[in-house]
Amino acid sequence: MSPLNALLLCAKVYNDRALYKPDTIYSSFTPVVKSAVIGYRISGPLTLKILSLLTRFKFKNYPGKVFYKSLYDYSDKIIDRCNIVYFKGPKSFTGEDVAEIYIHGSPAIASHLEKSFSKINPIDFRQAKNGEFLYRAMINNKVSLKQSQAINNIIMSENLQEIDYSKKVLFNGDEESELYDLKESAINIYSKIITSIDFIEDESFDLDSIIKDIRLFFQKIQKIIKKNRTVIEQNNILNVMIIGDVNVGKSTIFNKIIGQERAIVTNIKGTTRDVVAENLLLENKIYRIYDTAGYRKKQGRIELLGYKKALLLSKEINHFLIVFNDALSKNDLNRIKKEFNIKNNFSLVLNKSDTHKKTKNNQYIYLNKSINRQKTIKLLKLQNIHHKYIKKSKEILTVNKNEINFLEKLLENGEFILNQQDLLIIQEIFRNIIDEFSENFGYINNEDMLDNVFSSFCIGK
Repeated sequence: MSPLNALLLCAKVYNDRALYKPDTIYSSFTPVVKSAVIGYRISGPLTLKILSLLTRFKFKNYPGKVFYKSLYDYSDKIIDRCNIVYFKGPKSFTGEDVAEIYIHGSPAIASHLEKSFSKINPIDFRQAKNGEFLYRAMINNKVSLKQSQAINNIIMSENLQEIDYSKKVLFNGDEESELYDLKESAINIYSKIITSIDFIEDESFDLDSIIKDIRLFFQKIQKIIKKNRTVIEQNNILNVMIIGDVNVGKSTIFNKIIGQERAIVTNIKGTTRDVVAENLLLENKIYRIYDTAGYRKKQGRIELLGYKKALLLSKEINHFLIVFNDALSKNDLNRIKKEFNIKNNFSLVLNKSDTHKKTKNNQYIYLNKSINRQKTIKLLKLQNIHHKYIKKSKEILTVNKNEINFLEKLLENGEFILNQQDLLIIQEIFRNIIDEFSENFGYINNEDMLDNVFSSFCIGK
């Protein structure tokens, strides 16, 4: 991006903020599936009118209060009776008038409500685009671009350190990121280049000093990448795979651990034909539990593909739960360990233990249908296993994975720029670096640049 385009972009953003007159938008903010509650959010200047139209009630005098009201469709039929809260702008997430509607968790009711929304003039009231509520919050100065990204990272990340870092940026501001300090360094270097260009022929001109600052800038980037890459690569997720022969109850154990009927359970051998995975959050620890196709000598084609997929995934697994019904022979155990490349990272689980003779063996974990979910998790010692394999880093994350990738791209300019003797080329490359910061994180605008350049001038000039 050229300096002129950067100025135009900067002017556009400020102009957008000055002239921004949005329409009113809506969207669900929970999955539209069978559940306890499905939530919808409305934002924009017509929020109050739409609420009044749907409820026959005036919310104007009651911002921030929760009401239990009936929702009516275009033919005066009741859609649902539900909780509704109205937030008056600018004291809302987007800075506009906002309403949140919490209907019963029926997709049919959600469809009825959305159909009623569609009957309202689509020019004034429409479905929101992806990220549009956050965009409006940024336009209305409720959050910065960096904080908007932090919200998305909190939702999408599975790394606890990344989540902690994003929360700091969201709650405390952009200064929590080391990119903020790099921004200051970039502005200082660029300002130094700008103010030096007119003095290239002067005896006081010192290119070596500028190159030294640039070298320190890239060295700092290298240190940030190295430190934070190490923290991110220390995975917070414990991968646990349930394996064993067909029809030993692997899927039953899987469903009980995750607390829902995710895998199909029948008495038919080979019911599970693929790898099924779900995340489990337990006392602030993340587990990824895998259910797998069982082993038998004569496997169908699809069943065999599922089993081979489990074998391929086994490289990523921290701990295995080897499930069996009858006494597990030494040969069978050795076969399983060899196929899945298992060392000492496994537990032996005797399932359906209530149907067998009590053969007490301290190596076994005994499970049966009558044992509830909480006790199953306790008997499997998942929390102890997590502590064994996942060591929490003492280092604090100061940039996230996407920002590391961004910094690695910046480093590609390092060697070239340090070997340059032409200050105009150095200026252009560094201007591009600054534009990259602006486009990705919104950190630098032209006011920052000009303030820094003119601050080096004499008083009275």
